[in-house]
Amino acid sequence: MGEPSTFVGRGRARAAGCLLAGLITLIACGSERPPVSDGTYVSSSSGGGGGGGPFNDAGIPKLPGCGAQENGGYCDCVDTPLFADPPNIYFVLDRSGSMAENNKWGQVRQVVAQILQGLGPRANFGATVFPGFAQSACAPPKQILVISPGDPPGGGAGPTTNALLKSTSGAPSGGTPTAQALRSVLPILGAAAGKSFVILATDGGPNCNSAASCGFDQCMPNIENTDGCSSLGPRNCCEPPDGFSEACLDAPATNSAVAALKAAGIPVYVVGLPGTTQYGALLDQLAVSGGTALAASPKYYKVELQNTQLLAALKQIAAKIVATCEFKLKEAPADPTKVNVYLDEVVLPKDPVNGWKIEAGTVTLMGTACSKVLNGDVLDVRIIAGCPTVEPR
Repeated sequence: MGEPSTFVGRGRARAAGCLLAGLITLIACGSERPPVSDGTYVSSSSGGGGGGGPFNDAGIPKLPGCGAQENGGYCDCVDTPLFADPPNIYFVLDRSGSMAENNKWGQVRQVVAQILQGLGPRANFGATVFPGFAQSACAPPKQILVISPGDPPGGGAGPTTNALLKSTSGAPSGGTPTAQALRSVLPILGAAAGKSFVILATDGGPNCNSAASCGFDQCMPNIENTDGCSSLGPRNCCEPPDGFSEACLDAPATNSAVAALKAAGIPVYVVGLPGTTQYGALLDQLAVSGGTALAASPKYYKVELQNTQLLAALKQIAAKIVATCEFKLKEAPADPTKVNVYLDEVVLPKDPVNGWKIEAGTVTLMGTACSKVLNGDVLDVRIIAGCPTVEPR
């Protein structure tokens, strides 16, 4: 097989990517005010939003439930996001040589950036890539984003998103030291405040373990029928002196690293990009060990169409991490008959079975409404006070 770098060009350990899960906002509406000339609304209140909401003092398009009412009045809105105990979402991203195929690496970094922008201050973010940037096929993983608060809302890409994009701008190369990468993030997340979650993004199988040994059935060049290596043997392309042990499928060590994270209270989500088909059984096992297995196989988040499916997969994962069905408002609404809940900009009638209820300062989603949020089918939840409650018809 030549130099060790030969196998890493095909060394596959792949995937990643995106987003918006459960924007939760309390909109306090008060005085009557007509729209400004461009059809948007401005706030007459400096309270509640803390100077950071999109309805502060600029002509920003109004949220649903704000604006003209049936009685001819207007709701004048102040956006007050509820950011309580944001979780840490930590990406472990495969940048092996195979990620250059079909621009997988470029798509992954852009989709992850969308996740960061979409969730904003609802989460903290960190990231490690594998292999790192040293001149070695199996270079140690490198943390490229220390755990940082998400960017402020409404301003586009901020310092955290830009830091991720800048640090991932280089071309992918090398092998897939997945186990080493996962082991490296355990002490980082173990020392971090708050609840942490790992999203492993890979496009194939892990390797780069110099202590490994394997028969041809677990040798990646044999598995992938590359470099003249047959999956039926008889030549084991991972056996020295002609082969390299680093090309063995590093399944036990990778599964052990995932299990250690889960044992520390850090669930691991597994996303597989195109190229993972031959390693589906292993990725299923990693998802089970990480405590995030889907109900049916594939138990990991399998992505076949990189653009749309990757974004959809990361949205579902982000929803599972950030979403909730119980929203404790900073202050109980003055009039509980003037509260509305919106899911993805559509009003949800007040219904104790499949809608919502309010008790003191807590709004709780019920039945199917709650399920949609927790499943990632709904990305945006808003609670708006000051307008008459919509009841079921």
